[in-house]
Amino acid sequence: MVEKTQKILSKKHLLIVGKTEAERRMFINALIKDLNFEVFRFPRKLKSIDEYCDVIEKEKLYAPWYSAKSYNINQILDFHWDWISENNSLIVMEDFDQMEELWRIELLRIYLNEIDGRKKGENRIHLIISQESENGLTEKLSKVIKIRENEKRTRRQVVDQNLQIVKL
Repeated sequence: MVEKTQKILSKKHLLIVGKTEAERRMFINALIKDLNFEVFRFPRKLKSIDEYCDVIEKEKLYAPWYSAKSYNINQILDFHWDWISENNSLIVMEDFDQMEELWRIELLRIYLNEIDGRKKGENRIHLIISQESENGLTEKLSKVIKIRENEKRTRRQVVDQNLQIVKL
């Protein structure tokens, strides 16, 4: 199952659901063990955007386009969105259902929009999230995902093409 899931990860983001927290963690460890990506693993059970930003700052997951002594949270998030669009790394966020609903959906929307429409061979961010169950996440994402003008796919199809649910 790990090899099959690794192949899926090269094309889509992954949502790992089911079993126990420990079993999901062991599966993710096995999944990323032999991948050729720079891996950034966020602390488990992030609850707020402030915690997310703390990790961004600590790991330098942003690329400012101007120099300043310090940056506020909005600037860091803007720089981080650019970093996401230009990066070929793997982001892992476990037990992501603990995150504030508004920010959880917004972050996933940004990650999904980045992978949608990329051409083969272009740098792209890879994302693995885990949570106890799918819990309507794909439906919530399909309500907020941005689609291109003249898009023939529905919003739900865009989500399904860019996010693979892996049930353990």
